[in-house]
Amino acid sequence: MLVIISDLHFTDGTTSNWIGEKDLFNIKPDAFKLLVAKISNIIARRRSIPKVTFIYNGDIFDPLRTNLWFEDPEAERPWSIPFEKDKVYQRSNFILEKIIEHNQESLAWLSGTHPDFENAWKVDSEIERIYIPGNHDRIINQHPPSRKLVHDRLLGQTGNRRFNNFHMDHEYHQTLVMHGHEADPFNCEFDKNGNPKYGAVPIGDPMTTVLFARLGYEAEKLPIPQEAKMRFKDIDNVRPTLATIRYVQDIIQDFNIGKKVDYMIKEIVADFEGLKFFDEWNKKHDRWNIGFDEADKLQFALRAIKLLGTSVPAGLLEKLAGLLKDESHQKLAQRHLERALGKNIRYCVFGHTHEPLHVPLFLDNDLKMEKHYLNTGTFRTTFSQTFNKKEFLRFQRMSFVMIYGPAEYAGNEDIPIYEMWSGLRMHH
Repeated sequence: MLVIISDLHFTDGTTSNWIGEKDLFNIKPDAFKLLVAKISNIIARRRSIPKVTFIYNGDIFDPLRTNLWFEDPEAERPWSIPFEKDKVYQRSNFILEKIIEHNQESLAWLSGTHPDFENAWKVDSEIERIYIPGNHDRIINQHPPSRKLVHDRLLGQTGNRRFNNFHMDHEYHQTLVMHGHEADPFNCEFDKNGNPKYGAVPIGDPMTTVLFARLGYEAEKLPIPQEAKMRFKDIDNVRPTLATIRYVQDIIQDFNIGKKVDYMIKEIVADFEGLKFFDEWNKKHDRWNIGFDEADKLQFALRAIKLLGTSVPAGLLEKLAGLLKDESHQKLAQRHLERALGKNIRYCVFGHTHEPLHVPLFLDNDLKMEKHYLNTGTFRTTFSQTFNKKEFLRFQRMSFVMIYGPAEYAGNEDIPIYEMWSGLRMHH
């Protein structure tokens, strides 16, 4: 059986909100204890599952969302040009160490090294663990000491071998697992043949740090109420992402701090646009022979925020949402399952979007095989706008996908069977 989770976004806590010693960003370790016990109970009922493979499908660690990058010279960040390789990798490894230290109990549950693990895992099934890097933890795969940390603390293994960017099982589970940022041109770069360049820095890296994380960092310096500062720190939890503009507008309105925040936001956007990396990315992605490309979309969004400040009207937000929202992940999954290499694959499982989703793609009439796209969603704190558009409320998503091998779900089943579990709970 495969058990697939993604998008845990473990951070070092520097960008988190706190109540006493309670981190309101990182998921509590008990969530992973519940996951282990849940899978154990399922296996106990089936009694026909000799092996379980836990696949940690990307963005498990988030070395981008931290204030520690702001303590370094700008020339030593992952998107700096020229690229100070040794200094950047040493710094990213230091941040990873801080993330692991901050989330050591959760990682102990995921790696099976927690002292109470056997009390939750009450079956004899063999356990295998696989890690697939995503876009936020992409840099881990570039540095052997970072890979060693992940092998040790997430997988309970030794070594510093590179991690594969996908897991494909043609025979038993007939499943392809990828993080899914390969469908997102803001978070994945490609070569001239359209193949992912996993080592290349995407524009999404500086967007996460220089735009979103920096908002909370700079807001902390403003002479504004502490509650307003706390709300700025939660900005990266807002979903959908474009709702962050409305989220900021609400903060401004609630505390009457428009001028202070307006200047801060315009300065942050201007600094982002002043990055040499942003200039180079625009030159590469702004193509005159393609309609409204990804460079145009990003430029339009930044221009709207910079020129209109914090008063971006709702109509423009809807237009922006229409420009950025598409079905690219479903389309990529379909392309993979239509190609010769994916002919014998039934299920394509992504993460990245933070939205648990199941889409039946098509029926391969030649093979009499159903083809499905599944998205694992996330284990993460989320802020979502209320139905009446007046507030943002906090809750936790906890979702995962299981793929049973033949006869594991039921003795008379001779094909792999999928299940998706998606949970929500009040943040407390």
